[in-house]
Amino acid sequence: MDQMSADRAADLVSSLYRGTAGRPVTSFPEDCIPETFFDVQMILDGLVDRLGIPVQGWKLYFPFKAGQPNLVAPIFTALPSGAHITPELSRLRIWEPEIVFRARTDLPPREQPYTYEEVAQAVEAAPAIEFLATRFDVDDLDELAGRTFERYADNTLSGGFVVGDPRPDWRSIDFSRLRIVSEQGGETVGDIRGGHPVVDPFILVFVGANTARKRHGIRAGQVLATLSPSALLTAEPQATISARFEGLGDVSATFDY
Repeated sequence: MDQMSADRAADLVSSLYRGTAGRPVTSFPEDCIPETFFDVQMILDGLVDRLGIPVQGWKLYFPFKAGQPNLVAPIFTALPSGAHITPELSRLRIWEPEIVFRARTDLPPREQPYTYEEVAQAVEAAPAIEFLATRFDVDDLDELAGRTFERYADNTLSGGFVVGDPRPDWRSIDFSRLRIVSEQGGETVGDIRGGHPVVDPFILVFVGANTARKRHGIRAGQVLATLSPSALLTAEPQATISARFEGLGDVSATFDY
């Protein structure tokens, strides 16, 4: 994908965010379909530039396959625990518990790589819920099946995060054994122990901070998401959902639709 194609794709996604696109839109046009993670990153960078919305944090990915670049996606919505998720934020009721980190201090752009200890001292861990969303006019995520790069370019299908209280002494937690109990309306819908894709979620923050230092950096207060150890969960209409992270804290939210 060249820059002109990436710009057209970013224009489309930003117009879907603003609600100004001609509807319905179910996919990227043929001339700007992303085909690699390099394409996806160009689109996401363009999205940040076009929307002009304060970036509340970043979703951080690093390669699980040789040749895949690190990926940094913007988080535009970060809500406090107990918040209501409205239809303006998402038409879906799909969610997952996730360990996130919040930057306590800035990690600005610089040439010299950040050390493990520098990044560790700059962040604190928190329990969170990510709720999914798509900007495209589809009724079910199954309609986007097999369109991996389009899903990532749709801002990784993220609607935003609901974040609980951070814990500065997070390094005392054994993430490989951390139990997470997810509930809907008081009923348990998920109960897992450990199982994070990279075992220690801070690894993604360390790699992400060094990816971001070559770009925009990380600002104090921004949320740093690290992938979820859980399967996706689907909530009932008007449901209150919650997740208890043993030793880390609790977080909850309510769907208003």
